[in-house]
Amino acid sequence: MGIDTNEVLKAAGTKWNFLNFFPGLVGGHCIGVDPYYLAYKSEQLGYTPEMILAGRKINDAMPTFIVSQIVKQLLKQNKNSQNAKALILGATFKENCPDLRNSKVVDVYKELNEFGFQVDVFDPEADAEVFVKEYGFEN
Repeated sequence: MGIDTNEVLKAAGTKWNFLNFFPGLVGGHCIGVDPYYLAYKSEQLGYTPEMILAGRKINDAMPTFIVSQIVKQLLKQNKNSQNAKALILGATFKENCPDLRNSKVVDVYKELNEFGFQVDVFDPEADAEVFVKEYGFEN
């Protein structure tokens, strides 16, 4: 349809009660994990929480989507992902917060590696030792 999503969000942002939500790499426990508890309990009570599960499905697929977009851009430029270098800026799931729990950056990192990328991650808020220990990455 040729609609620029960013322009739509910008226009919607002029409304006093607009909340700017968009798909992204949601991590942590509250948004990344807790909805599954709610969905489980809802299903036990006979209700199918389609919106909750749809939101989680979208977010869970974001790392694959991001990596596929990166690889597509390389292919458009007739470049190979083997030994390509990638720098991921940010590993925590929220700005100004050192919490690495359930970070989707880990999934992006792993998928880029599967395509042959040499990946580095930098986040001044994150504790590098925790990142390495929790996810088994080299320092």
